[in-house]
Amino acid sequence: MTTKKSVSLLTPEKQQEKKLLTIDCVKISLLLILYNLLNRIFAVLFFYVAYTYHSGKFTLSYSAVLSYLKKQTAFISSTTFSMTANLFITLMSVLVFGIVFAILFRKRESSFIKPRKGTAVKGLKWFSACFVINILLSQLISILTGILGQNGVTVPTSDFSIHQPSAIAVIVQFSYVVIIAPIVEEFIYRGAILTALSPYGRGAAVLFSALAFGLMHGNIPQAASAFGTGLVYAIIAAKCGSILPTVIIHCLNNLLANFSSISDAIGLEHYETFMSVAEIVIGLVGFMVLFTSLKKLIIDDSENVLTPKECRRYVFTNPATIVYMLCLIIPIVKSLVQANS
Repeated sequence: MTTKKSVSLLTPEKQQEKKLLTIDCVKISLLLILYNLLNRIFAVLFFYVAYTYHSGKFTLSYSAVLSYLKKQTAFISSTTFSMTANLFITLMSVLVFGIVFAILFRKRESSFIKPRKGTAVKGLKWFSACFVINILLSQLISILTGILGQNGVTVPTSDFSIHQPSAIAVIVQFSYVVIIAPIVEEFIYRGAILTALSPYGRGAAVLFSALAFGLMHGNIPQAASAFGTGLVYAIIAAKCGSILPTVIIHCLNNLLANFSSISDAIGLEHYETFMSVAEIVIGLVGFMVLFTSLKKLIIDDSENVLTPKECRRYVFTNPATIVYMLCLIIPIVKSLVQANS
């Protein structure tokens, strides 16, 4: 039996599939590394622009730019500054990413980036279920971080509250958090990854997608929560054959998550009552969807050339995958160490 299994792994068809998977895995991993690098490059460019705008001067010295901006505490700590930076960096980076992706995977027959008829309705259906999953994960992570905090471990988190509220700050934050970020993240972490890897096995592609999406958030609480929701998002996209439903889910999820800070900034009254009622209704619908449709999230890769186990092994032992994952893990570990040093 062992001999037959070993021989079957070496069939020409499987060898060819493994070769193609390895190549595409390298391409998508390097492309994701490029995206991270582009973020850094455009961040530097944005700082130069911000320096020139605020000081009225121009310099090629990056150290001088950083030194100046660090002194402008009110300027750089404002939501307008941080969200404008995020918008600029994200849009410029995804533009380059999209061009390179289109070149590398131009011959791919099935693309998850293209919208498909009827998938928008599925997005609305699964939004409530994703909302419930997100709430449950958030509560669990909150409990765990609380326990760590009681034991003297500081866990870095992100702050999305609006500092120095203004109409511009609200508009910029809404534009980035509720619209641009979800679309870009779905394009990269679902659309691109699933397009590249799902032909060899949707299960491995979904897992890669969820890990990349989780780890890119940069801190443990968000990474854990994003991994869980990202897993569900990727499964939904894989099942629907399009990221359109997950774009809708992601936008709505971010809207609800940031509704309080936006409402506070614009002075909206009695929004707590509205939010409480909305969350209860969405939660009840979500539990019903999960109860009746959970089996639909099961992915069947039995018809693929490579078995699910083989596909996962080839993807996650790929040197490019390992390098990319390390690029995401190391900053998280460093921030955790720095917070507790």
